[in-house]
Amino acid sequence: MNRTRSYVFARDATVATAVLVGLFVLRYVQFQPLQIPGYLLIVGFDVIEAVFGSAGANYDVLFAAYLVGLGVVGAGVAQVVRQNSKGTDIHWWRLGAASALALLGVVSLLFAAMVLFTTTQLTPVYVTGAAGLVFLALAAWLTDIFRIEVGPGQ
Repeated sequence: MNRTRSYVFARDATVATAVLVGLFVLRYVQFQPLQIPGYLLIVGFDVIEAVFGSAGANYDVLFAAYLVGLGVVGAGVAQVVRQNSKGTDIHWWRLGAASALALLGVVSLLFAAMVLFTTTQLTPVYVTGAAGLVFLALAAWLTDIFRIEVGPGQ
């Protein structure tokens, strides 16, 4: 990986991590729909914790490492999208942000599927399934997969 690609990867990882941290911080807002992303990030970490054992006293440090790890995965997704994209007019921050939203959308849909197949509760399936679709739609919008024209047509 050359120096420019390393810089772009680090920048994408930073943006994706910042978006994930921002979505996590929304769980402190006293408006329940905004708390869903933070909850989903915690659920994703809890799955890892169930596989590898309890984080115990190191929970905060390992959760922060989990967010950074998701940011690095998001940077990898952004690199793949950037290499396969035909458009070059996408702002630099949008791919990092979109990759974070896409990752959270996938986590949300996987959680919805897990609840659907392991319990009889449908409300969490509806809520997290809808949230996952919203996150994926926002990611697609940020990467110009589809556009929403605002204002008079050109």
